[in-house]
Amino acid sequence: MNRPSPAFSLSFVSMTSRISFVAIVIVLIALATLLFRNSLNHAGPAASSEPTDATEHSDHVVLSPEKFAAGNIVVAAAAPRELRSIRVVPGRIEYNATRHVEVKSPFDGLIRQIDVKVGDQVTEGQVIGIVDSPDLGERRADVLLRETDLEQAKNEHTWWHTVQENVDELIARFKRPQEIAQLERDFGEKPLGDYRQQILGAYSRMRLSEKISTNVKPAADSGAVSGRLKLETDSNRDTEAAKFIATCEQATFDVKQKHFKAESAMKDAEQRFLLAKQRLGLLASQPQELVPDPTQRASLSTWPVKAPFSATVEQVLVPPKERIQTGQGLFQLADASRLWVHADIRERDWSALKISAGQTITVQTPALPGQTLEATVAFVGRTVEVETRAVPLTADIDNQAGLLRPGMFVRVFIPDGEPRECLTVPQSAITSNDGRTFVFVETGLRDFQLRDVKTGLSVDPWVEITSGLQAGDRVVISGTALLKAELLLEPEE
Repeated sequence: MNRPSPAFSLSFVSMTSRISFVAIVIVLIALATLLFRNSLNHAGPAASSEPTDATEHSDHVVLSPEKFAAGNIVVAAAAPRELRSIRVVPGRIEYNATRHVEVKSPFDGLIRQIDVKVGDQVTEGQVIGIVDSPDLGERRADVLLRETDLEQAKNEHTWWHTVQENVDELIARFKRPQEIAQLERDFGEKPLGDYRQQILGAYSRMRLSEKISTNVKPAADSGAVSGRLKLETDSNRDTEAAKFIATCEQATFDVKQKHFKAESAMKDAEQRFLLAKQRLGLLASQPQELVPDPTQRASLSTWPVKAPFSATVEQVLVPPKERIQTGQGLFQLADASRLWVHADIRERDWSALKISAGQTITVQTPALPGQTLEATVAFVGRTVEVETRAVPLTADIDNQAGLLRPGMFVRVFIPDGEPRECLTVPQSAITSNDGRTFVFVETGLRDFQLRDVKTGLSVDPWVEITSGLQAGDRVVISGTALLKAELLLEPEE
């Protein structure tokens, strides 16, 4: 077996010793470094003879005049004001259902004339088309016939009512003796019909028989005439008197009956006239437009289609000279000067359902950046829609400027709860960094101090400050980015 030489053994021992020495030196250096760091930690900030730049600028920023001018720094005082919680829900712009209609034909016929085109502006009552309908003509003619019958029945009733009053007055006059000549003067201009002759004739004959009987009595008493003649004249007097009474009674009964029949006939004519008008009115939702003009009998079958309100013609649904059926759409009209904002209030926002009709809400749309529009609540649904699990809300919004279009999506801001007073600053004053929320408070000329705050309710453009500020503190509301950059700037070595 070969053994290593003595020279090789000495060399190996020497190399091993050097490696051990280096390792010992490294360990000693590491221990010295560790002890030095521990001594610094135990010494703390007091061990430093001067504060570092980071400590000096940790919550304070002082700007040079040049930076202050370039930073456009704006300051405002924190102040108390009323804020109200707001729920933001998605919505959309729709036509006002009461101002967006499809004008339909109320009967079968022919569209004879169209007077508008798509995009035309029309006013309420303006004729936009003409429809001819035989059915309309028949019903209008029936109305005119019933109207004529009613006028005749009214005249008949008026006549018999007047005759009855005059007959009653005439008969009442006979309670005491009357002169025929005076009666004729008093009732000469008053309608009595056939009863004038019947009553006055019977009265004249009765008076004549009374005079004859009165004149015969002295002669009979003196014997100048026979007693038989006196008896005959007396009998004739009594007979005429009875006839007169019977004539008055019959006249009173007859005229009352005729007055009653005339009144019944008038009421029947009224009912038939109203029924004819109702049958005519069933042809359209606006029966007054269908009432026939008696002077225009040749056009009884013509119906002018009129705009129900001032609007824009959205569509013309039929061409001229085309036959149409009952209920067929003719025109679509819409008034976009006022639109509806429709929003669905879902379960998580149901606390906002305390809002009621007439309250004001605000609306924003991406189509009009930077603009906030006001709308008035028209109604809030009473039931939850099964498919969406939401309660519908509809608000009326002015669109006189024409900036809104049906179908636009909007954000609807709905007040939630009662307003309360709190300390507020503009939202632009709030700054955050590394989990901290703070503002910059002006403490001197171009001198600003960072102030940690806690925020609460946020209602654009204000935010509630629950701690960290007092009313009157002047906070930076513009230029906070510059102050934040200055604060976080590393100090130069």
